[in-house]
Amino acid sequence: MVDRLLVLALALCGLASAQEPSPSPGTPPSSAPVTSGPGSPQWSSLSVEDKLRYDGRHLFDVENLVFAGVGAAIDYWRERPSEWGDGASSFAERYASHLGQYLVQRSIMFPVQAIDHEDPRYFPSKSSRYPRRLRDALLHSVWRHNDRGGMMPAYSEFLGDYGAAAVSRMWWPGRFHNASAVLFAGSSTLVIDAGINVFHEFTPDLKRWLRLKR
Repeated sequence: MVDRLLVLALALCGLASAQEPSPSPGTPPSSAPVTSGPGSPQWSSLSVEDKLRYDGRHLFDVENLVFAGVGAAIDYWRERPSEWGDGASSFAERYASHLGQYLVQRSIMFPVQAIDHEDPRYFPSKSSRYPRRLRDALLHSVWRHNDRGGMMPAYSEFLGDYGAAAVSRMWWPGRFHNASAVLFAGSSTLVIDAGINVFHEFTPDLKRWLRLKR
């Protein structure tokens, strides 16, 4: 059940992204390593205002909404928490909970990124090998670029994931108001964010595959 939901989520995200307009002739593909990150002529660091605008543009990206629905579906399937019951209204409550947790996460991550100079953008791997690209995408969840183009620990990810988990458990039933529930929820978010990075890494490949199928 869980694996089917994850596959469906990736498929929905991929189809939505595939509807984006193709670049005009002569425009380098967004996945080209030479133009996609630090070290390329097009790269520049983001100011605090730039990061705020970036967060605003990507706050409700389709993959975030889809994965919130996947999380709600998994909780519904597992009847977690059981106090919320079943039926359409209980699924809506779980979906609202996941969206609320996501909004808290983003509200924590932005000020941390502004203070410690993390770059919020995802840059595709410079490798052409699939295993290396997968590794780089997963690693980006805990190790990412800074404003100077170097690498640093993803402090905002850890603080955002586990901070939002702690806040969101407060509107869950009382038996979830403990450290183990926070640890589980925060780690689950970290895994989901890693999956979203993998989606971003391989979306250009999916787009090319869908265009070839047309």
